[in-house]
Amino acid sequence: MRPRIAITADAERLADPGYLAAYRRALEKAGADPVLLADAAEPEDVARALGSFDGLLLPGGADIDPGLYGGRDHPTLSKAPEAYDRLEMTAARHALRSGLPTLGICRGVQVMNVALGGTLWEDLPEQYQPPAGEVLQHRQTPPHSRHEATHPVDLADGSLVARVLGSRMTPTNSMHHQALRRVAHDLVVVGATRDGIVEAVEARASHPFYVGVQWHPEEMVEVDGPSRALFAELVDSASKRARSRVSAV
Repeated sequence: MRPRIAITADAERLADPGYLAAYRRALEKAGADPVLLADAAEPEDVARALGSFDGLLLPGGADIDPGLYGGRDHPTLSKAPEAYDRLEMTAARHALRSGLPTLGICRGVQVMNVALGGTLWEDLPEQYQPPAGEVLQHRQTPPHSRHEATHPVDLADGSLVARVLGSRMTPTNSMHHQALRRVAHDLVVVGATRDGIVEAVEARASHPFYVGVQWHPEEMVEVDGPSRALFAELVDSASKRARSRVSAV
């Protein structure tokens, strides 16, 4: 049985055939059936919609409205529609409460953090000062292509992410101008760059798979084993949920 995994989507972009294509391909290669979810916003509607899925992927995209985390507007912001923010915030909270296997990528990990009470740096180049003085380039394109690894992320020993990726360090790509600032209590930091930017989190409490990463593994699956492993773990966890749902009927 191929598990059904919802990818939260901006309803205003559904007409674009290439929208979220890399995420869909990565899930399909890992053995899942991805379905775009864009037509729910109220908590009860989101809960009802996600009840028919075995997993959730919160993808990259436009910036979260800083008003949702007590932040301020910034000239570099490209804000997502209000309805999309509302859908994803609700989905992230529901997935944590219900044990739904979830992977957040780039904007997705930021959504998880804000939904659970954390904050963001509105613009890293202007606001963030590395504690050790080392500054990394977090927006690699151009000149690097999207699938190229441009800096390492160090992972916490014993973390779920380190176990899944099979290492305490993984080279990653980097395409973001925002990042987690104050991390929500329900999340644990398990990965960071060498200039101190949070790059991976997972649920503090017991959960089958609730992981967020700041990089873009969907762009690296053709060339990078750890990226494939991350999607494989999500799909494996979703498959277990699918089997349990069937057996409960």
